[in-house]
Amino acid sequence: MKRIHHIILIATTLIFSACQADEDVTGGDLGYLRLSVHEDLGTTTRAVPAGYEPEQIAVQIIDKTGKVEEETEDAELWKGKSIELPVGTYMVKASSHGFDGNAVGFGIPYYAGSKEIKISKGSELNETVTCTLANVKVTAIFVQDLLDKVQSVALRVYDASGTYSLNFAQGSEAAYFPVVDALYADITVVNQAGKSNTLKEQKLGNKEGKVNARDHYILTIQPESTGNNNISVEVDPTTHAYSYTFNVSTVPSENATLTAAAWDRLAYLKATDVVAGSGVSVDNLKFCYRTVASGEEGAWTEIAATKEDETTYTALVTGLTASTEYQYQLMNEENVLIGNEQTFTAGGVDPKTALPNGNFEDWSTHSTETVLGKKNVVFPYSEEDYNSGDVFWDTSNTGANSAGQLNPTNSSTDFVISGVTAARLESKLVNAFVIKAFAAASLYTGSFGDASMNMTARINFGRSFTSRPVALHGYYRYTPATVTQIGDNLPADASVSENEPDQCAIYVALAKKTYTIDNGDTSSFIDFEGDDNIIAYGTIEGDYVIEESAEHGYTEFTIPLQYKESQFGETPQYIIVVCSASKYGDYMTGGVGSTLYVDDFSLVYEGTPTIWKNK
Repeated sequence: MKRIHHIILIATTLIFSACQADEDVTGGDLGYLRLSVHEDLGTTTRAVPAGYEPEQIAVQIIDKTGKVEEETEDAELWKGKSIELPVGTYMVKASSHGFDGNAVGFGIPYYAGSKEIKISKGSELNETVTCTLANVKVTAIFVQDLLDKVQSVALRVYDASGTYSLNFAQGSEAAYFPVVDALYADITVVNQAGKSNTLKEQKLGNKEGKVNARDHYILTIQPESTGNNNISVEVDPTTHAYSYTFNVSTVPSENATLTAAAWDRLAYLKATDVVAGSGVSVDNLKFCYRTVASGEEGAWTEIAATKEDETTYTALVTGLTASTEYQYQLMNEENVLIGNEQTFTAGGVDPKTALPNGNFEDWSTHSTETVLGKKNVVFPYSEEDYNSGDVFWDTSNTGANSAGQLNPTNSSTDFVISGVTAARLESKLVNAFVIKAFAAASLYTGSFGDASMNMTARINFGRSFTSRPVALHGYYRYTPATVTQIGDNLPADASVSENEPDQCAIYVALAKKTYTIDNGDTSSFIDFEGDDNIIAYGTIEGDYVIEESAEHGYTEFTIPLQYKESQFGETPQYIIVVCSASKYGDYMTGGVGSTLYVDDFSLVYEGTPTIWKNK
């Protein structure tokens, strides 16, 4: 029998879906198909990109085994023809030729359709395959009243993963997205002053929050009117059209929070919650600052912002003038404002107070009451300071001397950097009568409180101090003994072990208050990291002692003071400097005979401070 091809093409738009025939194909018997391909005009668009013709429809007729019995790249070629097919059940699949819809772009609608048919022996079958839009359509409308009021307005539509994303502007044609779980919109307005405002993560979708094929989202962006609603939605379920109206403000409310903490000569600037808006980049951000007195015409000074994490940026501004008010802001490389303009005032001139008796030249001995009566106790200050009560340093000699003239901390002429004397700290064992305890040699800014018969003691740490040094500089020489004394309350994470070398400790802190430490009560110990009364802290301890020695067997050190971010702008009220021949002496742990020499301590004021981030 002669094969006759005949197809009636009513329209040219088809959609693809898969199915399976349910009847065997009989090879010797034939029937005829007269096929109409029908377009759903409710989803038609004429905007197409170059090289892609969405209304050129490819058709396949597939039997149960998956074999393509007949196919064409253009349904127009079958127009007016009838197709001869073996008897059986088939799936007719049709879709836009050359594209599967799995991409995002302007003017690229994707159509597809499918239908199961049955061919009977000797008969002609007339069938119509209706094709609809198989991807998601998005149209943006920028109201002219808004465009007249601003420098620019931009819309970004994207899916949750960021795989599919498009930026819309005035004049953009309709865009098409694959079917995803949901779509989101960001709208950014830059007003005439160059300041931006962004509505972020406005979700598009049906009442279940999802998007489907054939959905058409019409997004209208207009100026904000009275009321607080940023978005309204109208849905026409007959056509799957969703009309969104976004009311955006031309008054900037940038998506960053700016803070500043200032000294006399510098300021620490921080921006948090920094998120890129639609069409607004956060690459290469910079802080800009100038004096308020310079007025609107004053030139801005720029400093690059350091990215701390995905939404946080910082900068340390130096070279400021004391007692001066500044304004500052955060901008991107295109000079678009990211953070609202703010102000800060540099403080008055900070004093640069020297560390009293930091060269450890002043010493005196006084008869002092101890637990077991009066004893001669060595102190790290002069007779004159003792008589005036103007003392700065102290030791735990008063407690250690309860059972004898031990004076674990004393002056020494054996090893000296400059001058006549240095401080010598030697941990000792108190062993007299009923008293037997480990006495770690110590030297600190503050005063000794009192001691008990079981050799626990209370020490007052901190001396009045309102300067802001950036480091503690000095020299030390350390000879550790083997650890033989282990206290009952030693913390589990202590880096010390019996029969291993002892460790020394030197640390400095700036604080808002003084501290009374009871070495019989570990809850009284200072939490340098977690206590907000500690403004800055720095330490040198442990393995540092094995570094290359300087003159006279000393090691030179510089301990940077780490200023907490949260406390950077606070003014110190007290300084705490502590030296110990046994780091864990507060826990009655260390090596008898561990000896630490220290000399020529001084505070460093030149340079920039270290920031203790997130503290």
